[in-house]
Amino acid sequence: MNKKQQANIQKFPQSIMPEYLTIGDVKNYLNISTSKAYQLSHLKGFPVCRFGGAIRIPRNAFLRWVEERSSIPEHLLLGALS
Repeated sequence: MNKKQQANIQKFPQSIMPEYLTIGDVKNYLNISTSKAYQLSHLKGFPVCRFGGAIRIPRNAFLRWVEERSSIPEHLLLGALS
């Protein structure tokens, strides 16, 4: 998890995040553009619920999805262990 994601977790603590996120919530959490957030919502494997024209993303599934795709480069890990 990078520093921006950690800052966003503090900005959006899970306890106050809604159970279902909007595209705007995803955009703000990941600090990406609205169009990029919409692109994510169309990726295979991205957790999304569609209700008519509305897109909602289950909070816990989204946070798991982000965590599964977050990594720390090895050179940073090795430096942190020294």
